[in-house]
Amino acid sequence: MNILFLTEEAINFSGTMVRGGQIHVRNVVEGLRKRGHDVHIIDWNDSPEKGHQHSISPVMRYGIDPSRTVVHSILVGRKTDTDIVVSKTRKTYIPGLLAARILDVPHVVHVGSSPRSTSEGVAGGLHTFSIQSRIKAPHDGYLVVCSALRDELLNIGIDPKKIYDVKNAVDIDRFHPKRTPTPFNPNDREQIKTFAANRFLLGFVGGIYPYKGLDDLADALECVNTTFGIVIAGEGPERKRLERRFGEDGLFLGPIANNQIPAFYKYIDGIVLPSHTEGLPRIVLEAQATATPVVATRVGGVPEVLDDQETGLLCAPRAPEDLATKLDQLADQTSLRDYLARNGRRAVETEFAWPRLYDRYERYLREVIARCAT
Repeated sequence: MNILFLTEEAINFSGTMVRGGQIHVRNVVEGLRKRGHDVHIIDWNDSPEKGHQHSISPVMRYGIDPSRTVVHSILVGRKTDTDIVVSKTRKTYIPGLLAARILDVPHVVHVGSSPRSTSEGVAGGLHTFSIQSRIKAPHDGYLVVCSALRDELLNIGIDPKKIYDVKNAVDIDRFHPKRTPTPFNPNDREQIKTFAANRFLLGFVGGIYPYKGLDDLADALECVNTTFGIVIAGEGPERKRLERRFGEDGLFLGPIANNQIPAFYKYIDGIVLPSHTEGLPRIVLEAQATATPVVATRVGGVPEVLDDQETGLLCAPRAPEDLATKLDQLADQTSLRDYLARNGRRAVETEFAWPRLYDRYERYLREVIARCAT
């Protein structure tokens, strides 16, 4: 297949990246190319690195860059004889659709998160309307990462025949309980070692936004019977406020490059994800792959990869007391931690390895092309 990928995120192929969406695009592009497909990518990037990377240098993310993406996609699509256009991010949904129609090829969008805004009030309502309007445009296929997102698309009227669950993936060789990872940043390593004294260390990886539920975690830590410390790897607008809120119980490291995340798991006792909404978070898969036990809220696709008391611990979202109970349970029961760690590793070894995701991409993109040709 000749595939054209569109994303508003800058992709690099030689260095490290932090955001899961960027890593997903890079791995899918390179993985499918290694399987013999002619895959090209258009990203919004000042520093393209590959011959198959046809970047546009960002000027203005609203209006101008999407319009330039349409024109550039048509030019690249004609040059590469594109069979199908895949839009990975929301700002490329409509540009990708317009380009695909002019190229007379199918258009598929990747939906990795809820079609509802994480904001509340009037602003949240307008944002939800914008997201859903772009999703409900006449695309030819939808790639989702979990059944929960499939259900959300069905609820807003998307044809079930157009929805394909590609799931998510983790590098099970790099994220491995018995492999020596890339050495962790020495300064961060020393901070964690000092912070760890007489604490059960919880780790969190991700953006520091209200919907990630870190306020619920702070409330939960006021109810627990164990002395916990939370090590937070990430950045976001809530960081300063939450640093004050967690006080001496929190260590904020800032964003960590993906190549150092396996080492991060080596320094903590468990991962916590108290989110209010998720798609299929890669942090859960990475933790399971490294045999690190997980406590997470029952949202989005999380229950599809965490079976409560078997491969992880689940609690209700926005329920600090429930979260506190599960955290104490994890800290108190060594045998349970070991059990969850073993089962978690087994759960991701097959279904969530990258080669399986490439299989799904190949199968579903071919199905869309064949369906649109009839």
